[in-house]
Amino acid sequence: MLNDSLSLQEKINKLVLLYEKGLFKEALLEAKDLLKKNSNISIIHNIHGVINLALEKWKNSIECFSKAISLDPTYAEAYYNLGIAQDHLEQMEEAVKSYTKAIEIKPDLVRAHEALIHILSFYNPKKPNVNPCVKANKLLQTQSYNYKPEKKISDTDVINFFNRSNNVILQNINTLSLNETEIFRNNTIDLKCERHFKVFNTFKIIPEYCFGCYKVQIEVKNVIELFKLYFVFDNLKLKSNNPRKCMIELRPKVESPYKGFIYCTSVNEANEVYKQINIILNKNTNLKTSTLIKRGCSEFGVAYPEYKKIYENKEQSMKYDKKWHKKKKKIDDQLIQSDNVKKRRLRNNLSGVSVCDILIMRNWVGYAKIIGDASYKKITEDVNIPSHIEKKLSYRLLKYKKENPSSPD
Repeated sequence: MLNDSLSLQEKINKLVLLYEKGLFKEALLEAKDLLKKNSNISIIHNIHGVINLALEKWKNSIECFSKAISLDPTYAEAYYNLGIAQDHLEQMEEAVKSYTKAIEIKPDLVRAHEALIHILSFYNPKKPNVNPCVKANKLLQTQSYNYKPEKKISDTDVINFFNRSNNVILQNINTLSLNETEIFRNNTIDLKCERHFKVFNTFKIIPEYCFGCYKVQIEVKNVIELFKLYFVFDNLKLKSNNPRKCMIELRPKVESPYKGFIYCTSVNEANEVYKQINIILNKNTNLKTSTLIKRGCSEFGVAYPEYKKIYENKEQSMKYDKKWHKKKKKIDDQLIQSDNVKKRRLRNNLSGVSVCDILIMRNWVGYAKIIGDASYKKITEDVNIPSHIEKKLSYRLLKYKKENPSSPD
């Protein structure tokens, strides 16, 4: 228990430290003890709720945040945290209301804006809501590209779509942005890539899960073609409803700046998807794509060249080394102690465009300008280059300037 000689602020700081160290059960006991004599202090109820979030005790956390809000109706962070708990319990309407209330009280609470943007990518609120982001998302749902399987997607289609959609952003939420650069569809399977990379980066071993991960990779030439691939992925019908994404490449040693991935669980499934997507791309686009089947992530194949070799007979493929299992378990034990507040909730995206999509597309256009892909000018010349992307891409910018010394900055 916390030392009685400590001041209240010192006790709160100690409680926060326990939480930050991932000692959630210990922190929970201390929070309950602290509340016995301080039940009228909203911040302690809020911390108590966050600890319950980490322990996945969603209903308990809602009680804590509700108490914090009753004590301080202007507590924006408590509304935001309440939204997280409601989100986990699939109480979407309530979560939207909580996130928007947090933003109303504290307009610069970035986390609440991001949470609202993400929930709107898979849920349309039923009740009236004056939040500009909610309004913009409803408007964007009417701006979706009219995809027809028998009709090719033209550059003009892309340009008109982006300009209509971007005008909705400009008129409603132009100050908002996202750091993200990948647009997912049907992402209901947690690939746990963050965990896998942590294992690889710590021990230079490939996680066992990744030995069964195959993906169809589609490389396109410019940002306009990436938009076309987005339209295809948004309307793609696959037997297994495979998760897929369109993205720009930020990794320093990986070429091909624009990519799409369709994730598969076997070589056979990847072969089927490969054939299907090539037929669709030939019919719907005039893209000069490079389509291939890959195993796992590029970094794994660099470290273990045999891993990336794909054989029809899986017995010939590189196998997981069972000696790696103990090392992998160390990472898993650490991640079990990680903050479950940030745990991803996996749901199918709404069909059609969302605020999340357009904010990411704006990042794509800024990226195109950075790397010298002049096709962005067909879409718009009014480009805001995201600072986080510019920082990550300084190496590509230097490379481009060396290859094009006469080009303007």
